[in-house]
Amino acid sequence: MVTAFVVMLGTAACGGDDGASGAMGGVTPAPGAVTTSSTPTPRSTSTPRSDEPRLVKATATPVPGTTQDALFLEAKKVYETYMEQSLLFEEEGGGKVLPTGLREVVGDPWEGALQEYYTKVKKRGHHVTPESAGFGEMTLSRIKTEPGYDITIKSCADQRGWVFVDDAGKEMARGNLRQNTLSMIREKGKLVIVDGFSGGVDTCEK
Repeated sequence: MVTAFVVMLGTAACGGDDGASGAMGGVTPAPGAVTTSSTPTPRSTSTPRSDEPRLVKATATPVPGTTQDALFLEAKKVYETYMEQSLLFEEEGGGKVLPTGLREVVGDPWEGALQEYYTKVKKRGHHVTPESAGFGEMTLSRIKTEPGYDITIKSCADQRGWVFVDDAGKEMARGNLRQNTLSMIREKGKLVIVDGFSGGVDTCEK
């Protein structure tokens, strides 16, 4: 597996590299789509259970003439949890150890890449303000799965409302619109994200 790692949650807004491309080349659309959204929620010291996403909820909107299968619905829930837990960690300003809720939905090499990224986030000293922490419209679709994975999904996440500040509260950057591709495998009976890439875009592919 090859990981082109540009973290989807805040990298571009705070000076990360948006040049990742090609790691998932050749994928084509397949049946299944959902629309996801969330609203900014004050920061909480409690971390939601990984199987109970609270900030990011999705309403299924299947492609006409298709039926969502159980695997896609499971992947959707994993994705919701991943996005929620990542956002909560962005609010905290990252850290050297991934939160339990985030670790439960990722596996290597993606887990290791995330850990490296959030260690740098902590060192940088920037975090997303609780007032701005929420997603606009988020589309999610199932695409052709490359060999070695159980399912691959593509999402367009609107993070343009995010405000990054330093420890003194000074605004340092803003979020953006990101197109994400994530691949999952089943480990110990559950789906986890193990590979993917993300990049800032002006508009998302349909």
